[in-house]
Amino acid sequence: MCVRAINLNDMKEDELRFRILAEIVGEDRAPKRADFSAIARKLGTDRQSVAYHVKVLVKQGYLRALSSGYEPTGRILFIEDGTPA
Repeated sequence: MCVRAINLNDMKEDELRFRILAEIVGEDRAPKRADFSAIARKLGTDRQSVAYHVKVLVKQGYLRALSSGYEPTGRILFIEDGTPA
């Protein structure tokens, strides 16, 4: 299994997919419902684009779809302030 380290505090502007991931995962990393419209407004994109990227993140294994929302999987290594968690 491949694990990708993502610094949620320091992502490039062009990495929309991982900005969406950061919005869904949040600080508490708990499973939650994703409001695609609210995420789209915050990131300056459309709801359909957010829905597409979430679908890709699930397919790539970064998110797990639950009946209650989405949760991060073991494919993400969380890094804050440059130090491993």
